Amino acid sequence: MPDPASLALLGLTSYEAQAYMALLGRPRLSPPEVAALAKIPRQRVYDVLESLSAKGLCAVRDTAPKSYAALEPEQGLSMLGQERLSALDQERERTREAVAALSRELAPIFAAGVNQNDPLAYVEVLTGSARIGHRALALAEAARERVNSCVRRPLILTDGQNTAFMDIPLARGLVYRALYEEAALDDPLLRGWIDDLSSRGLVVRLARELPLKMQAFDDEVVLVSMQDPTAGEPGFTAVLIRNRGMVAMMNLAFEHLWQAARPYAGHGPRV
Repeated sequence: MPDPASLALLGLTSYEAQAYMALLGRPRLSPPEVAALAKIPRQRVYDVLESLSAKGLCAVRDTAPKSYAALEPEQGLSMLGQERLSALDQERERTREAVAALSRELAPIFAAGVNQNDPLAYVEVLTGSARIGHRALALAEAARERVNSCVRRPLILTDGQNTAFMDIPLARGLVYRALYEEAALDDPLLRGWIDDLSSRGLVVRLARELPLKMQAFDDEVVLVSMQDPTAGEPGFTAVLIRNRGMVAMMNLAFEHLWQAARPYAGHGPRV
């Protein structure tokens, strides 16, 4: 037997669904009989039956006492379904109109808020290697002309992320310059990785020491990564800054380090 609760999809209350199911199993029933079979309070059953009649699911029999009989389900439920769909269509239209009206009313408020000067609107603090790696790859994908990078150990990204971080801009023909510390060449795996990337266009120079990790993307954004000196395991906090003045200053610092560094005598271009 179907669950009376399934009739709620057509807009019936639980009492209406229970009464309708009771009527379906008998030719006709009086209100007290419906109340007993459907377990509905007797003071409520009359209102419930009148509502079912108004919805086209049962008919009133002029008997003594008055009785009710269910109408053929396909006919009654089909009509109820159409009414429900019509009501939903009207609700959708009201919702669309409300969205459009509210969008028009709220847009000026949002525009005014955007124009307020928020001193931290251009600063984003990132913690955790996963979050830093995700943002770094997104920045590499968004770069349009060039990337300047200072790379020092320990590395935040995984081997795959580090490769993608440089492969993505290189594949699009961007100018990608990377400064490494000379000690990085003592690591055979890292040296092989540098050789591979430099053979694909990465311009590499070696510095005796780098103060921090830094990546500058075009003239728009800079990502600075700092290791937590108190953490037992390598722990990093990165600061993403979208401020052209700050990016210009970081690029000037990069150029100073770049000029003092020696070109890498590997497979890549020497600049």
